[in-house]
Amino acid sequence: MGYLRTLRNYLRTPKARHDFKNYARALCMILLTALIIFVILRRWTA
Repeated sequence: MGYLRTLRNYLRTPKARHDFKNYARALCMILLTALIIFVILRRWTA
């Protein structure tokens, strides 16, 4: 339970909000890149 409380307190800080935005942006770029590669490979092999 202490871990959850610590995580919750961290997420309330401005640094955590900034980090969360960066991680979300990176995740979106990774997923978009993977999707583009998947579509290209599907069309290339079909």
